[in-house]
Order: sequence, then structure tokens, then C-alpha cells
Amino acid sequence: MKYTFENIAGYDREKEALRGLCEIIKNRREYLRRGARLPKGLVLYGEVGTGKTLFARVLASECGLRVLRIDPGAAKKEKDLCRMIKKAFVSASRRGEPTMILFDELDKVLPNREEEYFTDQAKMIQAQLLTLIDGMDGGGNFIFVATCNDYANLPETLIRPGRIDRKIHIGLPDYLSRVKILKMYMTGSACSFALPAEEIAKNCVGFSCAALETFVNECVLNCDAEGKIGISLIEGKLHEMRLDDLPEKSSEFKRRIDACLALGMFVVARSFDNGDYTLSLDSDTVNNVNLDTVIHDYDSDYAADYEESDGEAEEESGKEERSGKKIYHTGRDCLHAICALFGGYAAEKLILREVYDNVSRIFWTADAVLTGMSERGFLGPDLRYSESRNEDLPYSETRILAINDRLDRLAEECLREAEAIVLANREIIEKFLPVLVMRERLNRVTCEAFLKEWGGLKRAVGEIL
Repeated sequence: MKYTFENIAGYDREKEALRGLCEIIKNRREYLRRGARLPKGLVLYGEVGTGKTLFARVLASECGLRVLRIDPGAAKKEKDLCRMIKKAFVSASRRGEPTMILFDELDKVLPNREEEYFTDQAKMIQAQLLTLIDGMDGGGNFIFVATCNDYANLPETLIRPGRIDRKIHIGLPDYLSRVKILKMYMTGSACSFALPAEEIAKNCVGFSCAALETFVNECVLNCDAEGKIGISLIEGKLHEMRLDDLPEKSSEFKRRIDACLALGMFVVARSFDNGDYTLSLDSDTVNNVNLDTVIHDYDSDYAADYEESDGEAEEESGKEERSGKKIYHTGRDCLHAICALFGGYAAEKLILREVYDNVSRIFWTADAVLTGMSERGFLGPDLRYSESRNEDLPYSETRILAINDRLDRLAEECLREAEAIVLANREIIEKFLPVLVMRERLNRVTCEAFLKEWGGLKRAVGEIL
């Protein structure tokens, strides 16, 4: 079967990355003439049912590559898998035609990143792959492509540059991709749907590509005699999919929402402050110890029991060690903390295309910090508000309105700043998302390694920076 980019609905940015690799492979002789070293390997990673193998097939078809597939499920013993791997590499190196070695579900047979080896055979498989990939001549005659679900646990020795040069995340489809996927399957049937794909897609957050296909098929199987699919049937099948077909996704779906919130706050906080942190799904943290400390000073229930990560804390100028002494901060520190809080809201809005009720706490907390800024004189003496002073000598309505107006404008500026930073770092958030969902907690050392591998955070210069 001939696969083309038309077989992939949605995923425009991911397809663009794949097209770039296709361009190199198809014109490999020209790149070699220029003295370039061609990519030896590619990893396609993401959740189950997102079409990673389809992406690999499209790459092979578009580049005219013969596919030699390594399927761990077809090996009865791990020794058999070792023989399959060696046979594929030997065959590819001897062929006169360009070839792709496709290894499905690579993460299922290798030791993880922490080197907690499952078996001695897992060690053997990894060592064999490293040797065979290193032995590829770089002439572009064949490429190693692997798919995996848990990219975070792949051994670093395997995915370092020079072995696996390209990584493409194929995550759960966003809203626009869900619309295109639904349209592809809906128009492929002879039935008429009472709701457009745009409306249905809003209610399919967390659905994989395979789940969307199954949903449309279930609707078609249960349509009426005239081929009509009504609203009640659509809503019923969506409900069934969530309860029955996606039982394992319910808790993962919640983690995905919480992870998006956490990552939005993290990238904004990290843009302002390079202090210590542990990236986690905890609700009462912006994933930055210094900014958490600022927030906790205004909201005693927030980040009260933060935990030091394995990384080394970096000292901030003018701030004392956390040893029970007074830690001084400025009004700018407060604004940075508010921006970090709003980063969670901005990430859900941008990445998930929906805002969930887990953002309610961040607005309440942001208001507490804003009010505290007025109480502590950060807005100046003319805009200072004190509850105790107001009881003895009430402020004028004009003064209170002026304070509220200033606080509202500050909140708007912080939100704009957070949205700009999240937008600039959208790709990194989407790469971090499946990792955090899977592991729920990442220390500073691990996060910084990922940030370095993915090119680091991008600055979005605004009024607050």
C-alpha cells in the first residue's frame, strides 16, 4: 500500500517535521556531497493509538524506502529478538536499495533511563543496538526508525545525537487535529451526522486517533435506517467511549490536565527565576522554590510544604538562605509569581483548547498576592490599602476604585506576559507533557537535561521581564 501525507489527518506541525526529514533522505546524495552527516535514527514517541507507525510508513513511502520491520511481539524469546535485530541490520547494509529498519515499541524491550534493568537479555538487546547503529556508515542507504510510548525512560546512551538524531513527538491530537481526523472518518462513511466535526471535537479531549476512529465507527454501526446519526446517539457514544472504551484513560486524562497546568506555570516561572524546583503535578506550586516562597508569604496555605529537588539551589541576589530568617522580596518578584500562576491558565487554553476547573485556585491565589502588594506598599502610598486602617478611618470610594483599577491592570499585564511565554515555549510544553503524565514528578537534574536536549526555553520579552 502506498502511504502519503494525505493519510495523516491533522498534526500539521508534526508532518512538517517529517517532511523536513523526507527532504534530506530523498536528496541524500546532494547532502553527502556537501559533507553532511545524514541522520542515522529517528524516534517517534507518544501515547498509544496516536499513529506513530503510520508516520513511519508515510516516511518510508514518501522516500521510497523498503521497510524491514522488527516486531518484539513476534519473538517468542529475547534471544529470538536479538537474532531479528541483527538480521535486519545485516540485510539493510547489503541491499542496494534504500531501506528503513522499523522497530515497534522499542521502550518495551530496553532497560529504562535509571538503568533498572529488567533482564540480562535487555542489556544484551541494548548493547547490540548501540553497536549496530554505531556501525551504520552514514551514507544514507538505510535509516533506523523506532516507535515508543515512554520516551522518558529510553536509555540516554541510545538517544544521544550521533545515534538517534531526530525525535518527533506524536501526542494526543489537539482540537484542530481532532476536527480534521473526525472529518476524515465522517466523510468516509455514507451517514449524516447531526453535529459537525467542530462541535464533536470539543467533547473528545483526551481521545487518541484510534479512539476517534472507533467513535465514528460505533456511530455508523448504530445509525438509523436512513443513515442518520442524531445528537442523542453521538452523545451516548461519547459517554460510552469515556466509560467503557477508555477506562484506563480517565485517571491519565486528569493527570494530563494537571500536567498542562503545571507545565504552563513551570515554563513561566523558569523564565523569570532559575532557582531550585521539582516539576510535579502538585496543585499548590508553580514549580519554583523562590516564587513559591513569595506566594506562600501572601497565602499561607499555598506551597507550605515544598520539597527540595535533587538539583542544587542557586542563590538569588538579596535573598537569604531558607533557614528561618526573613526572606526579602520586591514587587517585581510578586509580579513574576503572578505571571507563573497565570502560566497554568494560559497553557490549558493554548494546548488543550479548553480551560478546566483546576485553574480556579490560581486566580484566588493571584488575587491574594495582588491585594498583598497593595497592603505592603508596592503600589505606592497613594494606592495602599490596610484592612485595620480602613476600620478606623475608612478609605474613600475613589481611592478604593483606584486601587482596584490598578490591580486589574496588573493582572491583565501578568496574563499577557504569561500567554506570550507559553506560546513561545509551546513545543517544549508538548514534549514535556507525556513525560510528566507518565512519571508525575521530575527532579531538577532530569528537567534541565530535557531542556538542554530540546534547545532550552525561549524568551518572550514584555513589560514584566
